[in-house]
Amino acid sequence: MNQSRREALQAAAQWYARLCSEEAGPADEQALQQWLSSDPMHQWAWQRVDQLQARLGRVPGHLALNTLERAEQHFSMSRRSVLRGLVLMLGTGTLGVAAYRHAPVELWLADHHTATGEIKQLTLDDGTTLILNTASAVDIHFNANERLVILREGEIMVTTASDSVESPRPFIVQTPQGRVRAQGTRFSVRMLEGETQVAVFEHSVAVTTRTGSQNQCFAGQQLTFTADTASPPTSLAPTDGAWTRQMLVVQNMRLDAFLAELSRYRTGVLRCAPSVANYRITGAFRVDDTDQALHALSKSFPVSVNFRTRYWAMVDEKK
Repeated sequence: MNQSRREALQAAAQWYARLCSEEAGPADEQALQQWLSSDPMHQWAWQRVDQLQARLGRVPGHLALNTLERAEQHFSMSRRSVLRGLVLMLGTGTLGVAAYRHAPVELWLADHHTATGEIKQLTLDDGTTLILNTASAVDIHFNANERLVILREGEIMVTTASDSVESPRPFIVQTPQGRVRAQGTRFSVRMLEGETQVAVFEHSVAVTTRTGSQNQCFAGQQLTFTADTASPPTSLAPTDGAWTRQMLVVQNMRLDAFLAELSRYRTGVLRCAPSVANYRITGAFRVDDTDQALHALSKSFPVSVNFRTRYWAMVDEKK
């Protein structure tokens, strides 16, 4: 790659990182447009960002340049081949992966994963149904003693099947905080910041924290647990689990909380002006088309949605 292309890609990666940060604002969008219009090479580099984002899902800004260069050199390579190259670079510590909260290589190289906005259903070898929510990753380890699903990132819905072997093996979902053992059930497990959330839709589960604390959660209940303790179970809302139907159904939810949930399905930055953060939202929104969901929001509530770029949107008071 020649020097001018490298410099353009480096700048595009920096712009991408800036627009995906919490500090991004209208001035950044205006500056990006000026940068794009100043040189056709800048437009070319930004298109490469767009193409790679569509192919691999959201790439963190500090990984973007190295990923872009490798993709530019080998754009016909398989997805896994590109990722293996990333693994080699990450192994040298040159990309500072520890700064990236989602541990992207672990997510991409898991047995099964979804990109931002993708929901995928799997049938495991024992007949269990697994639905992966947006930006989720799991590893599957079945052996003679247990059926183990390791949740690496995101959220899953599990509908367990009876084990067909002579001595039925327990079905377990493991997270960094502990283990969830199914008891003939349908349940979801979601990784949060430093804790795990479990919701039970049928029968019950047994939760064991990493330090050994044991708890039960029954149908119609949910709880969260850390490595040490679990919260008391609370009641599920009838709409919990609607994401498996690609819906986000909310009742009397703060607008900022609603946008935080919707942003799980959307690449880039989705922000809320402080003046409208306390608005209460009730409705059903499709998560497979977040632009349409935002349009519906602006039609039903006194807010406007300003799209500064494809990856940056602001919800504000309707003028």
